[in-house]
Amino acid sequence: MPLPRSGQRRHKKWKSKFVAETISARITQVLDEADERAEEGLITYANLDLQLNPILDKHGIAGPDRAKYKAFGRKLLKASLRTSGRAVDVVALGLKSYFVTSYGCDPSVVDEIISAVLGYVPTY
Repeated sequence: MPLPRSGQRRHKKWKSKFVAETISARITQVLDEADERAEEGLITYANLDLQLNPILDKHGIAGPDRAKYKAFGRKLLKASLRTSGRAVDVVALGLKSYFVTSYGCDPSVVDEIISAVLGYVPTY
């Protein structure tokens, strides 16, 4: 049975594996690809905010409450980029239930956000 590694053992192994020149070289090698991916991802999420702002404005959601709905939209977008079909429907309905019950989000506003992100509102 393996012994649990202490923090000191983990740090010792990390320190022996961490070579600044190697890490720097690896980052430099993939910098262009990472830059392209970051730009693509940042544009996707900025576009989401542009979609959500009019919905939140229409319902008079302001201040800290906007964060709840934007967080829902971002989680749903992330799920829709990783899954599709029935799987994303199940995730959307689960997230809706979670945000409505835990954070007190308005279900009709959440449905509008789902429609904006997915193009439809899934049913059970």
